[in-house]
Amino acid sequence: MKKTDIKSLTLHELEQALTGLGMPAYRARQVFLWLYRKHAVDFDAMTNLSKPYRSLLAQHFDIRSLRLTGEKRGRDLTTKYQFMLDDGSAIESVLIPMGRWHTLCVSTQVGCALGCKFCLTGVKGFRRQLRVQEITGQLDAVVAADPQVSISHIVFMGMGEPFANYDNTLKAIGVLTSEYGYQYSQRRITVSTAGMVPQIRQFIDESKAHLAVSINALYDDTRSSLMPINEKYPLRDLIGALKDYHRKRKSWITFEYVMIKNVNDGIAHAIQLAKLLKEFPFKVNLIPFNSHQGADYERPDDAKVRVFQEYLLGHGIACMVRTTHGEEIDAACGQLGCVGDEATRPVPLPPVGVREGVHGH
Repeated sequence: MKKTDIKSLTLHELEQALTGLGMPAYRARQVFLWLYRKHAVDFDAMTNLSKPYRSLLAQHFDIRSLRLTGEKRGRDLTTKYQFMLDDGSAIESVLIPMGRWHTLCVSTQVGCALGCKFCLTGVKGFRRQLRVQEITGQLDAVVAADPQVSISHIVFMGMGEPFANYDNTLKAIGVLTSEYGYQYSQRRITVSTAGMVPQIRQFIDESKAHLAVSINALYDDTRSSLMPINEKYPLRDLIGALKDYHRKRKSWITFEYVMIKNVNDGIAHAIQLAKLLKEFPFKVNLIPFNSHQGADYERPDDAKVRVFQEYLLGHGIACMVRTTHGEEIDAACGQLGCVGDEATRPVPLPPVGVREGVHGH
């Protein structure tokens, strides 16, 4: 009998599965606590369940972990992790130090099908969607690699377009925020999208996590040349969805603006951006382009970035230039790119039992 990875199930799905096996529904909450608070990697560790129940769980489920196959640490201690999946695909996650806390940037796909020209992941193409447990498993695997780390924020800004894997992204957020799961506040989770309009509209009603939008240009021709998705969901449709988002949620939206030399870094682009942002509140993260192998673009001059930022600030717009983390280890925005079997040295899995980790919530 093929076993189900128990971490592929939401709490509600696990309750249904366990009642189908003759176990009380509340046992699912106990199992969730063991999986996500105590980081159990074996059913025998779940000592407040009877031996018959533990045996029943072991017959029908298993607990799988991502296999850490590579780790690179940058000058500021930003760390990029590479994980091998069951089918031989590889994904990357990035841990970014923020004082005594850390932000974890997780992936939602193996590769990406959107083909954004400035992003190495998009240039390399798409292989498949990540399953729920492969998304949340990145958090477990990073904590297992460094049990002392305190992860305060989760950003869905790694490999892939989260809204192209919408259902699994929302289920993963559900596990991350469950009172029996990781217990993260939705305010500490941000989902970034290239502008998938129907899913943005769904997200308004189905999640309280923060939204970030990779905008990068306020002219359709420029944006389409950088981001082919703009042909399907042009700026007018995207802005309409974002206005609805703000009207219903009453919350800020973050614009991510990758600045590329002589493409979208001129004062005319800043003027267009300022005109839009007067209509409703955004925060703008300016991200000077991070070069990667085979890139046709260049990073803009620092002086141009300052002029762009000063124009927005002068018009009352919250705007910051995002500090680059991990560029020298190819861990910065737009630099994640492993798609196939590109793993490096194997790293042994932790011993069976319970992993003691620290999560900052």
